[in-house]
Amino acid sequence: MNKIRLIFLILVLVVTVVCLSLFHKFQAPMDSRMGKISEFKITKISGNGKIYLYNRPIEKNDFTALKPVDIKRMQYSEAMYLKADSHTSFEFYCLGTSFNVLPKSYLHYHPQKKELHFYSGEFYWDKRFRPRTKKKSMAVYIREPRHMLMLSDSGRARLGENSTEIWNYSGALKLNVDEEEHDLTANQLFIWTISPVGNQRFSRRDQTPPIQIIDILPMPRNIDPAKSDIVLNKPDDSIVRFNWRAVAGTPHYIFRLYSSNLRENILVERSLEVNRVNLDLLQFEERVFYWEVFPVDPVNQRQGVPSEMGEIKLVGYLLGKKNVGKPPELIIKSLTVNGNLVIIKGKADPNSQLFINGESVKIDLDGEFITTRSFKGLGRKQILFKLISPLGIETIEERYVTIYEE
Repeated sequence: MNKIRLIFLILVLVVTVVCLSLFHKFQAPMDSRMGKISEFKITKISGNGKIYLYNRPIEKNDFTALKPVDIKRMQYSEAMYLKADSHTSFEFYCLGTSFNVLPKSYLHYHPQKKELHFYSGEFYWDKRFRPRTKKKSMAVYIREPRHMLMLSDSGRARLGENSTEIWNYSGALKLNVDEEEHDLTANQLFIWTISPVGNQRFSRRDQTPPIQIIDILPMPRNIDPAKSDIVLNKPDDSIVRFNWRAVAGTPHYIFRLYSSNLRENILVERSLEVNRVNLDLLQFEERVFYWEVFPVDPVNQRQGVPSEMGEIKLVGYLLGKKNVGKPPELIIKSLTVNGNLVIIKGKADPNSQLFINGESVKIDLDGEFITTRSFKGLGRKQILFKLISPLGIETIEERYVTIYEE
């Protein structure tokens, strides 16, 4: 009996040890399960160029003493200065935060001090790999140690020659500039007008407000396609209809299509006055595409919070067979003058975008459109039609009407 009881106790002990081991494994902070990623690690380099590494500050435009980075052989035990060339962006993780560094950007990391410095360029951050355990916010020095940024959940920083712009996309963000603290909530932009003095130092300009904090437009939601494989069985399958929910307060957007999710190669950038755009993706050599859209404030022209990044992959037997481009069809059926108002009816390729005197016009699924334009003053007036196909090919037509009365 004692022997059975002993065996039972041993089994209970073994099961308990195994359960505790599994529990601690899955409850451990994500950073600890990812090895040294919690400190600093370059995880991806994109583009056709290189990023360069040096162990002391880089002189302006001096690449002669720099060595290209090989992420497979990268050592993270010593202080490093990193600069991307004009063709390359890269991704790194530091203390639970993901960073997207755009071309021509320059930064410094000191592993012993755990200090991260941004000197110039453009940076996106996202705390998607933040540990489950509560930690203090991550600090980044902007240009020099007396300017410190406590990172929010997500955002973007652009350090130009004469200004610093910091977009706070989500969460709470804190800035300490010349011992002055500034707090930003989500959907706010910090603008700091500066002028270089000496080596990486600044002085404020008297003639302009040195610091501004303004509200920006929120993220466009319901992007489509968000993540999709597009099968090319017939030529029109390569025409992708990008759309998103309209953002209140603006009709203006900037649409960008990339070859990489690191944003270094913009294949298409369009300013739009509608929340949709059609593109023929067979015009490009790439087979995987990424896209996002920024709302633009109609008053100050500032970009707001970008949408989530969509991903598209082309598959099918038509790969490698580019569509032969031809001008899209445009038929102007009638122009009816009523006082100073002109009623315009017509038909156009429904996959194309139509602009009349620079203003976007909606085409229905059958290709029909009807719209009106008003004119000031009497006399002969020009109406300019521009129809742009998904391949970017334009059809342009001019018509004239005479206004006899207002």
